[in-house]
Amino acid sequence: MSDKRLSRDAADDPTVDSRMRRLAVATAVAAIAPLTVLGVAFTATSLWDGVVMAASLLLMLGVLREWSLDGYRLWGPIFAVVVTAGTWFVGALTGSSPIGFVPLALVGGMLIVRTLRRKVWIPLLAIGIAALGAATLATRAPTWPLFIAYVVTPLLGTIFIVGVILVSEQAWLIARRLELAKETEADLAVARERVRFAGDLHDIQGHSLHIIKLKAALAGRLIEVDAGRVKAELGDIRTIADETITAARSLAYARHELNLPAEVESTRQLCEAAGLAVETRFDPANGDSAHPLLAQVLREATTNLLRHAHAERVWITASPVSVEVMNDGVTDGARPVLSGLARLRSRLEAVGGELRLEQPPGRFVVAAGIPPASSEGAA
Repeated sequence: MSDKRLSRDAADDPTVDSRMRRLAVATAVAAIAPLTVLGVAFTATSLWDGVVMAASLLLMLGVLREWSLDGYRLWGPIFAVVVTAGTWFVGALTGSSPIGFVPLALVGGMLIVRTLRRKVWIPLLAIGIAALGAATLATRAPTWPLFIAYVVTPLLGTIFIVGVILVSEQAWLIARRLELAKETEADLAVARERVRFAGDLHDIQGHSLHIIKLKAALAGRLIEVDAGRVKAELGDIRTIADETITAARSLAYARHELNLPAEVESTRQLCEAAGLAVETRFDPANGDSAHPLLAQVLREATTNLLRHAHAERVWITASPVSVEVMNDGVTDGARPVLSGLARLRSRLEAVGGELRLEQPPGRFVVAAGIPPASSEGAA
């Protein structure tokens, strides 16, 4: 995941980005400011040294206020680097506070981290600040305390300050990634729900439209010989269309739930209307309620065999925890592709159930089962 992508996503959510900006700035200030104030208080040689150092710190805070993971308008930080570098160099020549390198280290570190993005520049910055501090050795007699105060301390202090900046920015980036992950997870949940809704809508309308197609074909064959039967079939078509509209509306408001016993009876009538010999058996098993997914498996299996198989006989066995649909319309070795059942398999597995497709000689079997606990929970 690139910083550019994270920056673009964070720009869309200014609340999160501004909150993390405040946290990063507070972390940097809390880590650096106390040591800087104490250092100035104990090392400043005059009031003027304190005033100059305060001005440098205010300039540093102005750049810190513009701290951003997306980069800077360069003129501001570059101006601050030039001023703070000059202040630190003059302070080293005059022997003022050896803590005067702090504004330069912070501004330079922020500029390097956001623009150059190469870790090799960090030691180079530290060495450069230490080299400016070494100017004090040109105006005074070299001593180890002087060398430690104006060369070693700025060198190690710059590395520490840039480390604080890097840690703060990494925390900022992690927070952005977490926010992006939350948004991505929410988008995936919406996408999964849309796929589920589309599958359920396909199951409802596909099944009903196939029934309408069969009944319309039957009415067409009987129109010349049995007007009463034609009228009844047309009435059934209208009823099925009304039920389909109601089911689709219920699905849209998350109220659609199939009933397995009613679906077994509906399947029997549908198969008989298609000219198939059908045997059904439903075991109520002490009156327990069946999981609605089993009814959807039965509906999808029936729709598939009417569309794709050339069956003459169908056997349906159902209970509150299982359903099995077997037909004799599949040629040995030929297994149909059943995409709707594939969707149902994943949903069954999500509630602890299973879906099996079996092909004994001359038969094709769709069997599904759900443990009693899952069925009772759904009920």
